[in-house]
Amino acid sequence: MPVALLFIIFVVGLLIAIPVSITLGITAVLPSVFDPSFTVGAKYLIRAMFGGLDSFPLLAVPMFVLFGIIMAKGGISRKLFDVFAYFLGNLTAGMPCAVIVTCLFYGAISGSAPATVAAVGSMTIPVLTSLGYDLTFSTAIVAVAGGLGVIIPPSIPFIMYGMTSGASVSDLFLAVIIPGLMIGGLLMFYAVFYCRRHGEDKEKIRAEVRRLHDKGLLNVVKESFFAILSPVIILGCIYRLQQRQSVR
Repeated sequence: MPVALLFIIFVVGLLIAIPVSITLGITAVLPSVFDPSFTVGAKYLIRAMFGGLDSFPLLAVPMFVLFGIIMAKGGISRKLFDVFAYFLGNLTAGMPCAVIVTCLFYGAISGSAPATVAAVGSMTIPVLTSLGYDLTFSTAIVAVAGGLGVIIPPSIPFIMYGMTSGASVSDLFLAVIIPGLMIGGLLMFYAVFYCRRHGEDKEKIRAEVRRLHDKGLLNVVKESFFAILSPVIILGCIYRLQQRQSVR
């Protein structure tokens, strides 16, 4: 079967909104339909698909996605934000810095940048705008800080890279902890610079922080305890499994 015809079929499939995976499958199987001697047939393709799914590191990807959905529905992002806002709220740019730290923690839990932006942004952007911060600034802070979910371990792209290249996933995680924290620190530095230049509505911020203080430190930490502990649990399990595999 001519390669040009396969390419045309592939492009037409994309233009009529057939999913990319199905379009690739169709173009991979079509040559075997017209030429029985072609090695890549339907049986080979199905066997290769199931063989590719039989991977322990790859199983982490849907589990991270599921974990991120559960946390988004359970309101963990709000609990994380409350505990950081309790300590940072009264400082200059305290609320934006609390949002940045929340994105760092949530990224470490979900392993996905889009999941972090969606879960944290849907809660924190309205909070920041209600406190008098500019909508563009609030959105940019969440978008950039949420993108650190790719860098802060555990990270889905690092798992995929380690699986395809053979690199140690745990070593990749250890290598990016410091760069991720440095980027988060620079974002906080910019937030402080922005807030000192453009000002803040201190009355609204104090009222929000007072609400958390009236709640009490013990209650705030109690509600957020397992959310804060989640990165330790996840990374601890990953390193423990990695050690067991290296011993075997």
